[in-house]
Amino acid sequence: MPSAQAIFKRRTVLKAGLSSLALVNLGRPTSSRAVNPSDNIAEAAHQEIWRRFIDSRFDTMLHYAGLNGEVILPTREECLAAKPNGLSWSTPIEDGPFFGGLYLDGLCNRWRAKRDEESANKAHRIATGLMKLASLSPTPGFVPRGIGADGQSCYPASSEDQVFPWFYGLWCYWRSGLMSEADRPKLVALLRDTVIALESHQWRVPCIRPDFGYRGTFTRATAHDAARFLLLLRAMHEMTGEVQWLEQYQSRMIEKIGKQGQTRLQVCASGLEYGGHNGSETYLWTHSMSQASLRALADLETDAETRNAYTTGLRVSAERAAPHLERASKYDPLARSNFDIDWRFLNASWKPQKNSEEAIALGRSQLPLWASHNPRSPYEDDTAREPLFAAWIIALAGEKTHDQPPLESMLKRYDWSSMHTASMFIVINLQFESHRGTSPTQ
Repeated sequence: MPSAQAIFKRRTVLKAGLSSLALVNLGRPTSSRAVNPSDNIAEAAHQEIWRRFIDSRFDTMLHYAGLNGEVILPTREECLAAKPNGLSWSTPIEDGPFFGGLYLDGLCNRWRAKRDEESANKAHRIATGLMKLASLSPTPGFVPRGIGADGQSCYPASSEDQVFPWFYGLWCYWRSGLMSEADRPKLVALLRDTVIALESHQWRVPCIRPDFGYRGTFTRATAHDAARFLLLLRAMHEMTGEVQWLEQYQSRMIEKIGKQGQTRLQVCASGLEYGGHNGSETYLWTHSMSQASLRALADLETDAETRNAYTTGLRVSAERAAPHLERASKYDPLARSNFDIDWRFLNASWKPQKNSEEAIALGRSQLPLWASHNPRSPYEDDTAREPLFAAWIIALAGEKTHDQPPLESMLKRYDWSSMHTASMFIVINLQFESHRGTSPTQ
């Protein structure tokens, strides 16, 4: 059984149609697993996550923390006033469902590999935290990004980049075999209610109250959205057995969308785009969830032609992610720059927001202020977050991926204990990707 390191092992055999990019057969998991050096690196990242980046009150994930686990949580008053902005951007609770959902996928695969109590316990705790987030929502379809200092308050806007990985992670947990038979229907009911609510809002993500509007949709004509939308429908059919979800999956798959009039399946086959043009920010971290969707859709699909379209999208997306691995070489474990966990300096730029559009505009205006005050944050995004998520995107391509230097040499560059942001969690997903199950309870 290949380790994550083997995913990046050099090969000289070239495959037709991929120019000079070599491919390597990843294979599928076996019952035994040898320990390799990258296991220790991934384990160190895993331990660091639990030392500093889990809100121990509810087992929800934090976006960032001090080097000793220090964190400043928003007060009830700040949540209600939407300070510093209505999306909680630049606060430590901005990405709870996003990070927790994807991490839960990695933890389920970790349990498949290790079959130990610790892996099962950690997966259960993160799943419980994700369900706790949903329990605080007064609006069906709205999943809070995080929980304030009072243990109840949250910011008014979520997004599709929060709700989808929340759904995806809990679906992976449902499939893992870790749940009791008594608890499985309860989780399905929670996920079903959420998806039905999204459908009632024309597949838009509602905010906490109607007057604040919506933040995000699943129906845009991009591979990023098409893959997630189709998996929502396909996963709902798998969990409920209700034919309506399969019928909608099949009709939405061939629905023509966008200016070019391609079907949603054709859009998926075209692969993911990550931005980065003209020096702009890249989005491998957010788009990785769509690569995970393509992986799941390919594994679920029984029609060979349809499955081939998904695997084509996986391969194209991996090709586009590969150049971003080089960004890891810019990471210097000895480099130190400022990261102030006290985000409240942004409140000086706060102003009231009537709806999500105003909240987005305010949040975006504060991002340069955050980066200037905390240069360590964009540094970690550029040199760690994006290349690590690129590596997972490549691993998700499944049986074949690019010829790259060994993963171990890439991961050895990083000092997890000196990082302030929690995106290192994706190393667990990367390390145990080859243990992904392809059927429920596997």
